[in-house]
Amino acid sequence: MGTRTIIVSLLGILIFGMANKVHGQYIRSCATPSPLAPEAGPPPTGAATAALGAEAVALATPGGESLQLIPSICVSERYDSNVFFAPKTPGLQREDFVTNVSPKMHVNHNGEYAAGFLDLVGFYESYVRNPGLNYFGGSGSLFLNLDNSIKQVLPRAGLRVVDSGSYSPLPPGFSAPAAGTDPNDISNIQNAFARGILAFRTNNFTNTGTVSSTYATTASTNLEASYTHAMIRWGSSPGTAGIGLGGGFFDTTTQTGTVVGSVLLTGLDTGRVRYSHAQSDYVSSTTAPSFQTDTAQIGWLRTISENLRADLGGGVIVIKPGFTSWVANASLTMRYPNNLATIAYSRTVFP
Repeated sequence: MGTRTIIVSLLGILIFGMANKVHGQYIRSCATPSPLAPEAGPPPTGAATAALGAEAVALATPGGESLQLIPSICVSERYDSNVFFAPKTPGLQREDFVTNVSPKMHVNHNGEYAAGFLDLVGFYESYVRNPGLNYFGGSGSLFLNLDNSIKQVLPRAGLRVVDSGSYSPLPPGFSAPAAGTDPNDISNIQNAFARGILAFRTNNFTNTGTVSSTYATTASTNLEASYTHAMIRWGSSPGTAGIGLGGGFFDTTTQTGTVVGSVLLTGLDTGRVRYSHAQSDYVSSTTAPSFQTDTAQIGWLRTISENLRADLGGGVIVIKPGFTSWVANASLTMRYPNNLATIAYSRTVFP
């Protein structure tokens, strides 16, 4: 069921607003939420700083009034050896040449009490050998920085809201912790939709929303909390009728609450305690299993230099009913104004 691709992309960007600038970016398959380009789809994590990137979050910092609109369009052509994500089947032409056209609108607003941005992406894919697979889809993501609003009531608090969704016949693909974060970061919420599962082509709708907050309890201690609601809903399997593919999917809803307490031990060292509880519900035509997951971890963060930090952590995970194991993470992160890099190891368990 492996797939190989060769992708050529063209990106055009037009920018206008109160702060004009021109920039370019690397795009994988024109932002289509495909297993070929998982990071280009809806973010699997809740925290905007990880899922949307440091530069984007910096743009959405409350301050003076401004509005920026950035329309763009990306056109890519790829050769795909397995457009059905299926094993060899008599009469099934798995190889194909695919054209992807993706218009996008990015809206960035900056206000005195709130800031944020909205990304709306549409995409059309055309298949040369399997025209029955041609489809329209779309995705969107919203980020709101409400720090200045909540500070009117709680001066030491911060509040962020993130929501993203997509509609596509392509299944979720592989995912990993976002660049510039460690695996134990509060932003790296367990994602049941994209953890190495490559399913058959089936229409699906996904939505993930997160509310995260911070509170500086003292000068050396900090409390973070987040709530994430994520779901995936499966539909029909267009273009695969009569082939015998698809079926057997579970509609999934996952709710996750996470609390992280941190304390500054020295000028360079920070200790952390993290607890999360998740409720996962799966529904199919024949069954509706449910799982509860509790994870407790302790960690240590060391600032090695201005641009380099190390993080270690470990703990226990309990999945009810019937499973207990250990979890661990280690990472080395480099941060520069325009670049992020992470080398990380993570061990965890999913229902």
